[in-house]
Amino acid sequence: MSRRKILTVMELFSEKSGKKFKPYEIGRYISLPSSHPYFFEVTTSPETLKKSGILAQILDVFRNENIPILQLKVSTVSPNNPIRILIVADIQTKQIVEKLASNIMQVPGVESVEYTPPLFDGVAIDVWSFPPIFQGQRIIFFRKSLLEGMLKEGWRRMGEDFAVLLYYAYFHGALKTYKNFYVKIGAKKENIVRLTEELFRMFGYGILEIVSLKEKEAIARVYDSFECSIFQGVNQSRGAIVRGLIAGWIAGYWNAKYDDIFVKETKCIAKGDPYCEYRIWRKK
Repeated sequence: MSRRKILTVMELFSEKSGKKFKPYEIGRYISLPSSHPYFFEVTTSPETLKKSGILAQILDVFRNENIPILQLKVSTVSPNNPIRILIVADIQTKQIVEKLASNIMQVPGVESVEYTPPLFDGVAIDVWSFPPIFQGQRIIFFRKSLLEGMLKEGWRRMGEDFAVLLYYAYFHGALKTYKNFYVKIGAKKENIVRLTEELFRMFGYGILEIVSLKEKEAIARVYDSFECSIFQGVNQSRGAIVRGLIAGWIAGYWNAKYDDIFVKETKCIAKGDPYCEYRIWRKK
């Protein structure tokens, strides 16, 4: 039996709508064997958010000394909070570091400058930040290899019972998130749908498309699901985490309870389908 080609995210969205995505390397870490990377943390006052040219002046400090910038990240801004700017620069002589820090302090609005040398040759990391947060709440990152080991071993040892456990846990997690996050921001429901699709992608779960969302029935598609991509070729649906996330979110959207929601994965990339598709409906 011939299978359809499993397209990459780039191919899927090029064919579907012309929209393309590119991988984004997260974290404040750099590994360049031929470099000598120093990390700088520059903190500016909240008022600098409304002033132009501050970041340019900070970067000019490095340009004036012919120091190449290897990485630049700015913390997500929030009202009345200082702005954190993380800069990685390739600095071959330690003597210039103090001069750079001193000159950055002269830029209007800069409140503090700290720096740290490489951990070892070619490797540097942000030593100041903990915990990572999104919208004020702590988040945790998992490497694919960690998730792959956990999911494959769970399925091997527990089978469908493992899927039931994952679905139950992530359903209630998503439902609580809906109540704690979406309800509080007070957005219109059509805007909540769009925001959810974008956040799902941003957090790396996959490319979510809410195909239809009616009063008692919904259809959602996920392209390149992080969970099901681990099981490609097993010829069985494997969407337990993602199924729970979507069903829990829908329950929040409908203001429904756990026992009122039913969901079925009708397509799955683990079976060779081009995307995972979930049909969700409610009893009442």
